[in-house]
Amino acid sequence: MQNFSPESHKSCMVCGDPRFNPQSLGLSFHALNQHQLSAELALGEQYQGYQGMLHGGMISTLLDAAMVHQLFRMGIQAYTAELKVRFVRPIALGSMMSLSAELLSERRGVYCLSGQIEVAGELAAKAQAKFICAAS
Repeated sequence: MQNFSPESHKSCMVCGDPRFNPQSLGLSFHALNQHQLSAELALGEQYQGYQGMLHGGMISTLLDAAMVHQLFRMGIQAYTAELKVRFVRPIALGSMMSLSAELLSERRGVYCLSGQIEVAGELAAKAQAKFICAAS
């Protein structure tokens, strides 16, 4: 696994370094190709929504993080401007999730990406988002 996070994300709750944020998931991503990356993880009961199920807010957070990391990988720091999530099926706590993101397009500093979470090869959630470049 590789960490594409810039210094500005060292305390991030998803990808941060546990030395700076002990509660961080410390999630790292690996490149699949020039426009796509992925990560695998399983989460426990501290991320529960309904009994035994992963909270929808955490699902959204993971999708957002994957997409922004695809931009980091390209040397782009950007803020989420719009995030649309489709929850396809519930995710049981402890399930091994495959998280991926892909750049779809870029126009005038607005980046469109998609992300998805699969469990056992089945689509569980997907998202599309727009990001705008962060001020340097």
